Amino acid sequence: MSLNVFLSYSTTVEEQVIVWRLQTLAAAHGINLYVPPREGFKALGNRTPLLAGQVERAIDKCDCVLAIITSRTSRVVERELNYALGKGKLIIPIVDSAIADSRLLSRFPHIFRFDPNGSTTEVESQIIAFLKQQQVSQENRKALAALVAIGLGMWALSSLSEG
Repeated sequence: MSLNVFLSYSTTVEEQVIVWRLQTLAAAHGINLYVPPREGFKALGNRTPLLAGQVERAIDKCDCVLAIITSRTSRVVERELNYALGKGKLIIPIVDSAIADSRLLSRFPHIFRFDPNGSTTEVESQIIAFLKQQQVSQENRKALAALVAIGLGMWALSSLSEG
């Protein structure tokens, strides 16, 4: 049985390429990485937009949520994460080190700060230790660790090309 991961993210157009490459690499390693379409939310009159049923179902089916939280994190990401928290899903929030603490971040038992211009080694080790504490199976822990390492590496490379 393969690992199902939901990716909650906000990116620029340039960073969107990272998301799709990560999904492709995950599939090559037997991980089902669901990348929600950002236009998949519907506004109902003046009310707050609701998660599209497709996105809710993907969160319901996932084994864990990988959240990339940057300065561009939108309300869409907040709604996805609040929904996942409400469902008791395992969430791995990887937060840009430049982001200040917030009400959303305070809801996670643990966050992983990442400096896109720094080393990925420390945050990878922290995530592996966290997964062990969560009693994630060794097979899934290895798969998630590989996915995180690849994603962090691509994020770091992307920030280098911007500089």
